[in-house]
Amino acid sequence: MGKVIFFFSVFSCWIMQITSIDASVRGSSDLIRVQMGESISLNCSMTNQYEVAWYHLKSEQLELLVAAEKDEKGRKLLINYNPNSSRLKMTAEDWVTRVTLVISGVTESDSGLYFCGTKSDAPEMFFNKPIRLEIEDEGTTKEKALMLEEVTLMERVLMFGGVGLAVLVFFVATVIAGRIIHHHGWQEGWAAAKHSSLIQHESDN
Repeated sequence: MGKVIFFFSVFSCWIMQITSIDASVRGSSDLIRVQMGESISLNCSMTNQYEVAWYHLKSEQLELLVAAEKDEKGRKLLINYNPNSSRLKMTAEDWVTRVTLVISGVTESDSGLYFCGTKSDAPEMFFNKPIRLEIEDEGTTKEKALMLEEVTLMERVLMFGGVGLAVLVFFVATVIAGRIIHHHGWQEGWAAAKHSSLIQHESDN
C-alpha cells in the first residue's frame, strides 16, 4: 500500500503539469461517449508489467481509483486498493496481459480523463494513452440524431436539386440548339428557293 501512495504522489506532480497543457492532452487521448446509467469498459495493456493502477482526472482533481499487482506466479491479479468496489471492477485475462476497468452505472461525475499506469521492476511507471470519457444524456443523443436527419435531408435536396438543374440546362440547351438548326435550315431553304426562282425567271426571258 505504501508503494501505491508513493506512485500516486509522483503521478500527481506529473499530471498537474499536464493540466496546464490540457489542449494537447485532448488531442492525444482516445474519446469514448456513453449515456448516463450505462456501463463502460476501459482496457489497458499489462504485458511484462507487474503492477497496475487506474487514475481519474477531472477539473484538475486527480483520484486514484483502483490499484493491483500480479501474484508470484503472474497468473492472477490481486486488488490492493479499490474504495469504490460496488461500481468499479478490474478484471484480467489469463497471464494478466491485459486488464479491464469496468465502471457500472456511469454518472456525470465519471466524465474526464482516465489514465492506466503500469510498472515492472523499474521504479518508473509507464502510462498508456489516456482515455477521455464523455457522458451524454438521452436528450442530447436525440438532438444529435435530429440534426443528422436534417443534414441528410439537406444533402438529398441538394443532390436532387442538382440533378433537376442539370436536366433543365440540358432541356434549354436542346431547345436553343433546335431553334438555331431550324433557323439555319430555313435560311438555306429560302436562299435555295430564291436562287431557283431567279434561274426560272432568266430561262423565261
